Amino acid sequence: MSPPGLTLTRWVFRRQCCAISACTRRHRSVHASRPNRSLIVAVVQDYFPPERRVRPAAEVIAELDEDLVQLREATPEFESTAAAYVSGWVGAGYLIRRPGETRGTETLAPSAAALNAAGIVSGVESPQRAASASRLGSIASNLIALQRESDPNSATRLALLNAERDAIDLRIAEVQTGSFTVLDPDDAKERVAETLSLAREVPVDFARVRSTIEELSRKLRAKILDDSADGGATLGNVFRGVDLLAESEAGRSVNGFYDVILDAEQSTRLQEAIAAILSRDFAEDLPQQERTDLRTLLSRLEDEAATVRQTMLLLSRSLRHFVLSRQYEEHRRLRQLIQRCQSLAVQVSAHHRPEKPVSLDLTRIGMQIRSITALKLHNPGEGRVPTEFERHDTGAVDFAELAAQARESDIDFDELRGNVIATLHHADGPVTVAQVLDAYPATQGLASIVGLMVLGAEHGDTTVEHTERVTLERRTVTLPEITFRQGDFEDSR
Repeated sequence: MSPPGLTLTRWVFRRQCCAISACTRRHRSVHASRPNRSLIVAVVQDYFPPERRVRPAAEVIAELDEDLVQLREATPEFESTAAAYVSGWVGAGYLIRRPGETRGTETLAPSAAALNAAGIVSGVESPQRAASASRLGSIASNLIALQRESDPNSATRLALLNAERDAIDLRIAEVQTGSFTVLDPDDAKERVAETLSLAREVPVDFARVRSTIEELSRKLRAKILDDSADGGATLGNVFRGVDLLAESEAGRSVNGFYDVILDAEQSTRLQEAIAAILSRDFAEDLPQQERTDLRTLLSRLEDEAATVRQTMLLLSRSLRHFVLSRQYEEHRRLRQLIQRCQSLAVQVSAHHRPEKPVSLDLTRIGMQIRSITALKLHNPGEGRVPTEFERHDTGAVDFAELAAQARESDIDFDELRGNVIATLHHADGPVTVAQVLDAYPATQGLASIVGLMVLGAEHGDTTVEHTERVTLERRTVTLPEITFRQGDFEDSR
C-alpha cells in the first residue's frame, strides 16, 4: 500500500529505484564515480512516458527533488541533489538538454541509450515468451517478402505471387463456406503484445536519428568553416539550395517514415484496424496499459515523427541562414585568428615559459563584482501612474480625408494607368512619357514621373540610347525614352 499523499506512480518509482539500487549495491566500487544507473532508469520510465518524451528541465528537477527526499529515507544510496544528477546524466549522454521555446528555458529528453536501458529493464520485469508464434510469423513474413521483392527472375517471382494468390483464394473459400478458424484469444493477445513491443522500439530509433541529424548539422558547420575543397563543395551545395540534412541517410529515413505515417489512406486503414481489434472479445482481457498504448499508437508515432522532422527542418533553415547571411565568413575569420594565435604561442613557447612574468598591463573589461548588499530591490509600485488617464472618445471617420492621406503616401498607379490608356486612345500610334504628361499633368509631382517609369518597365519599351526632357514645375527631368503602345495594358485590365 502506498503511503498517504503519494500517487501510485510516484510510489512505484521510488520502490523501483530502491530495488535496482539494492541489486547493484555490490558493484558500488565500479559505479561510484559514474551517474547512478538505477536512478536514471527509473527516471526515464516514470518521468518520460511515451506521450511526454520532452519535458521542461525545471519541472523534471523539481519533481526529482521531491522524490529524492523520500528515497533517502529508504536508502542512503542517493545522496546528491537533483540538479547534480541531471547535470551528470546530461554529461554522460543519458539525457539530452536543448533550448526551450521561450528564452532562458531548457528541455530534457532521454537519449537513445537511456531508452534502450529502460526497455531492457521493462523486458526483465514483464518478459515475452521466448519463441512466440507471432514473432516467428513476423520473421517468416519478412523473409518471404524479401525473397520475392529482391528476386530479379520474373519466372520465380511470378510463381511466388501465384502461390500467394492461391493461398488467398483458399482463405476466401473458407470464409465463404464458414469453415474458417478464429484466432485463439491467447494468440491474439500475444500478437498485440508483440506489436506494442515493436512499437516501443520506434522512439529509440527516432532518438538515435535525431542525435545523428544534430551531429551531422554540427559537422556541416565545421566543414563550411574549413578552407579545403570539401568545405568549398559543402558551401556551394548550401548556396544552391541543396538540403544536405534531408538528403542524408538519417534525413531520408525520417522523411520516409513521415510520408508513410501521414498517408491519409494508410492512416485511416490503421485506425480502423486498431478500433476493430479493441472491439474484439479478447481485447477486454488485455491490461489497461496495453489497451491505452494500442489506442494511442498511431498518434504517438505521428508525434514522434513530427518532432524529429521539425528538428531537421529547423536545423536545415539555420544552416542555410548561416551561409546566406555570410555569418560563416565571420566564424571562418575568427577561426583563422585563433589558429594564428596558437601558432604564435607555439613559437613563443620555445623562448618563454608560460609562468614567466611579462611587463604588460591588461585593462579588465566586463561587469564589476559588487557586494550583494549594494543591490536594491525593484519596487513595481514605483512605476504606477498616480493620476487617471484622460479619456478621448473616437469620432466619425472621414473616408475622403483617409483616401487623400493614402494618396499622398503612395503612388496612384490606377490614375497613371488610366492617363496612359486615355492618351493612347486619342493618339494615332505609340506615345511617350512626355506626351502623357503633356495631356495629363503630374498631380503627384515627381512621384507621378516615378510611377510612369515603373509602368514603362512593366508594360512599355524603355530605350536608354534615346532620352527626353520632361518639365516638372520649376525643374526639368531627363528620362530615358519610354514608349507605350496599344494593347500594352490589356492583361492588367
